[in-house]
Amino acid sequence: MVNFVRGLVIEPVRLAALLRREGIALVHLNNSIVRNHPWMIAAQLAGVPCITHERGINLKFPVRARLLARRLGAVVCISAAVRDNLIRHGLGNLPLVTIHNGLDPDSMRAMRSAAEIRAELGIRAEQTLVGTIGNIKPWKGQEVVVRAMALLRDEFPNLVCIMVGDTSPDDMAYREHIDALVRDLGLTGRVVVTGYRSDVANYIAALEIQIHASIAPEPFGRVLLEGMALGKPVVASGGGAVPEIVVHGQTGLLFEPGQPEALTASLRMLLADPLLANAMGAAGRQRLDAAFSIAHNVRATEQIYDRLLAG
Repeated sequence: MVNFVRGLVIEPVRLAALLRREGIALVHLNNSIVRNHPWMIAAQLAGVPCITHERGINLKFPVRARLLARRLGAVVCISAAVRDNLIRHGLGNLPLVTIHNGLDPDSMRAMRSAAEIRAELGIRAEQTLVGTIGNIKPWKGQEVVVRAMALLRDEFPNLVCIMVGDTSPDDMAYREHIDALVRDLGLTGRVVVTGYRSDVANYIAALEIQIHASIAPEPFGRVLLEGMALGKPVVASGGGAVPEIVVHGQTGLLFEPGQPEALTASLRMLLADPLLANAMGAAGRQRLDAAFSIAHNVRATEQIYDRLLAG
């Protein structure tokens, strides 16, 4: 009871006073109707509109979240997949607005050459380089990638895959599993886990093909935009919001999540036809500029602000 009073009475009153004192005209919360409830109540007390982003595909929406969300001016979903998840959970009556995340292509400039990255990783000039970008976690599907590499090993003897991403302490057992699988399948030197890298653009730029292998639905998938910004064809698991970003057969290829054989078939198609892969990469960059620029995201968000502030 003490925590309830503090969190949903005392704190909202304090925050409402802050909003009034600072002359805040609108509150924009960052992450989900299931969070930031004191701010939602504070905005109501202060008489100012409040919106929130919904960035995940949540499985539970408590009663409190459902009730407070009814008073929001907008729930900004970062993909149709996120919006549809809310609808499936009986929240289609909320003021849902879909605004895809955006990316500034200029933020993805490679500052090191592909040759330099290859030399750092011990990858020879004649080898074909593909890779994944993302933390090493079970749902990110690195195991699927390793098994696909094993299926392609003999057909493409010069194929190398890098996995760029950190591993949290909670996921260290999975990282050890991946390392053991690489050894057991005879892929040492053919699959390289780089660990954390702050200069991700340099590593994406060095790839011929970018792989996205999540086995759980992605709420969005910013890393796909990063690859598109650098003109890379994407082979991606087709769950969640991924089909909203990658146009199958035009900017990349989609495959059934969690299926190494399906990933193998998609990679084989692009590895056997570099001209097709390059064309898809170029089309991906054009799609980024047309549909996923940060300017588009900002304009759509400003339209919500203008509508709510106009009363």
